[in-house]
Amino acid sequence: MSERLAPQLFRAAGARFEAQRQEAIATVALYLESGVGVGDHPNIVDEICAAVTRLAAAEEALVSLERNFIKRDEEAPTEGEQSQASPQQSR
Repeated sequence: MSERLAPQLFRAAGARFEAQRQEAIATVALYLESGVGVGDHPNIVDEICAAVTRLAAAEEALVSLERNFIKRDEEAPTEGEQSQASPQQSR
């Protein structure tokens, strides 16, 4: 994959999950803060639970993307990397 395409695909995936997150938040807020539409949804608790489940899935997906696909330049060196440091650095 080209070096230019990979970041675009990563951003697109992140944007999709962020949009799903925002949609779920808006849905729950609408149900909790406004009486509009409640009459159309006799199972409002089920609707809220479904939206919260979508919210949790989107947030977990965002965390998973970051945890697994963002390179960390500032990560602490592992123990093996520390032992390979020059003797002057380890004193």
